[in-house]
Amino acid sequence: MARRSTIELTFREVKGTSKESTVAGGTVVDWIDKTAYACAASWARADCVTSYVGNMHFTTPVPRDTPATVQARVVHTGRTSVHIQTRVLIQHPERGWQVCTECFMIYVAVGDDGEPRRITPFEAETELQRRRSVDAAQRMIYRRQVEDTISSMPEDMGTSEGLTMRFLAETDERYPDGKIRGGAVMKWIDLAAEICAERYSGFDVAAVLTGGVRFYRPIHVGDLVEADARLVLTGSKSMHVLVRVRAGARWEKDPEVVAYGLPVMVAPDGAGSARHITPWQPITDADHAVAQKARSLRELRNATLLAPSPVAQSV
Repeated sequence: MARRSTIELTFREVKGTSKESTVAGGTVVDWIDKTAYACAASWARADCVTSYVGNMHFTTPVPRDTPATVQARVVHTGRTSVHIQTRVLIQHPERGWQVCTECFMIYVAVGDDGEPRRITPFEAETELQRRRSVDAAQRMIYRRQVEDTISSMPEDMGTSEGLTMRFLAETDERYPDGKIRGGAVMKWIDLAAEICAERYSGFDVAAVLTGGVRFYRPIHVGDLVEADARLVLTGSKSMHVLVRVRAGARWEKDPEVVAYGLPVMVAPDGAGSARHITPWQPITDADHAVAQKARSLRELRNATLLAPSPVAQSV
């Protein structure tokens, strides 16, 4: 099989769980994961597992029943990791191709024993490829800072709106070795954040920013999954929801954290804008500590989103 550094796939959602006419953020992330996985596995010539999903800002929503093209390319490699740059595009009848969102994904190549395996390095050949590789390496610095901030979050998340979804991991969305795909986990995170934000605001919501998800270990079919969502920060129209995913055998009373995410939700007003929402006011010391950490996370994520990303040229 020839090694490929670029792949392009097209998807379309006809039906969805959301009342909105646009595709849910978690579904778009799932499309990205499928395309990026194919690109990473082709380059590594091995099975891969999702290690990190970068932040995604949806500048243009993906309308339901509209073909969406996902482009993926290798931009950087480590000893066992493949860094993939992706973007999602739709074709407008008058304005032509529009970029809906962009995202960096990191995969780890694994052998038959499930352990990481070395891969062939990606060698940049053009100036644009070198810029992309440097950009990918710089984003790793922000990612480590985000991880440190998340890990320092108090277990007691205070008095804000929250909920916990519990279910068995039973899905066909699996890697070839049987582990649950990262895109499926992202849909769980997006759904938990969506319900939490709707309970707080009283309106239907949609993700305007998602991703930024770190995977610590895979989830296996049959694991008991807990998606713990908590409102941690609000803006005039936005709701930031921290979601911790825990998973383990169904008899484990204290399953370990396997992933986290921090989606940002808004309540569309039906006229192309978002509704103003009631701001959440921290009350307890735990509330204030969580809000402060959330503000730090917002600044770190914005730094990543605003960092120059040389993606203007097509795959």
